[in-house]
Amino acid sequence: MGYTLEQNTFIVMSYYRNGTLNADGEWVYSVQACKDEYLAKFPELNIEEQSLMTHIKRIVDRFNSTGNVSQGKSPGRPPVSEEVVEDLRERMEQSPKKSLSKLSLQSGVPYTTCQKVLKRTLHMHPYKVSSIHELKPADYPRRVAYCEWFQNNMNNRILDLSFFSDEAWFHLNGYVNSQNYRVWSAENPFVFEERPLHSVKVGVWLAVSRRRVIGPIFFHNTINSARYREQILEVFLNHLDDEELEFGYFQQDGAPAHKTMENLRYLQEFYGDRIISQNLNPEWPARSPDLTPLDYSIFGWMKDNIYKHRLHTLEELMDAIIHCCQNIDVVMLENIFENKKEG
Repeated sequence: MGYTLEQNTFIVMSYYRNGTLNADGEWVYSVQACKDEYLAKFPELNIEEQSLMTHIKRIVDRFNSTGNVSQGKSPGRPPVSEEVVEDLRERMEQSPKKSLSKLSLQSGVPYTTCQKVLKRTLHMHPYKVSSIHELKPADYPRRVAYCEWFQNNMNNRILDLSFFSDEAWFHLNGYVNSQNYRVWSAENPFVFEERPLHSVKVGVWLAVSRRRVIGPIFFHNTINSARYREQILEVFLNHLDDEELEFGYFQQDGAPAHKTMENLRYLQEFYGDRIISQNLNPEWPARSPDLTPLDYSIFGWMKDNIYKHRLHTLEELMDAIIHCCQNIDVVMLENIFENKKEG
């Protein structure tokens, strides 16, 4: 049973109160007398006498050692020395992709200690490595030229009226990364993730400005020049207001369907020379999804939210995409474009 602070305090007081002075001038204390007085004080407690006497000895010893009847907190592991912290810092700076298991093995420091030092002391955090298109030598000056043009021409007022666009495929079953997907169990549960041979999916086209979203516009087949113009661009242009058409820019990447002469001329009827695309000025640099807010932010955020729950039909997936787009508010867009300007 557990003993209260009042009961433990009574035990110590009773133990010393019942002490007697013997012929040699030494104080003698009786656990038996303390036990009898305790049972008289707390008669309602049903306790085995031998267990009580063991507890009395333990409380008296604790009081003599610490001056306290309450059990103090365990001191735990000793603090990590500055030398160990510095050693772990140097190892991670030399090889930042090193796993915690390997760091522990090489340094001789326990795994959990390595983890605590890196996070709490060195304020290091594990960041996911993103795969991007491999750049070719000619891409670098084009990316610099675009970024310089963007910084010199795209203020917040223009970004409020300009749209950046892109497409993405959303699969009904999402994706399972077998390297990161684990099921903990005492025995192998033989868990399988069933997937159809041909994944059910829907294409999503979106355009975003600093103040609003147009879309989603869904498609189910590969986009060619005609489909892009008739199923996407016409719908998009019908949602623009006069100010956006008069002062805003329109960005698209270098997908073959985007940069055909027919579609570029079609866009020029509405935007004039305010089109950011390959083969035009300003030119959109090839292999640069990291420069468009949809690729580096919004599509990833949407998939993280949509695939939190199991979806069973294409209609459920499309409804989830629509709901996600409706939750993209002005504050989120402003933050995304602010990051684009700073990046």
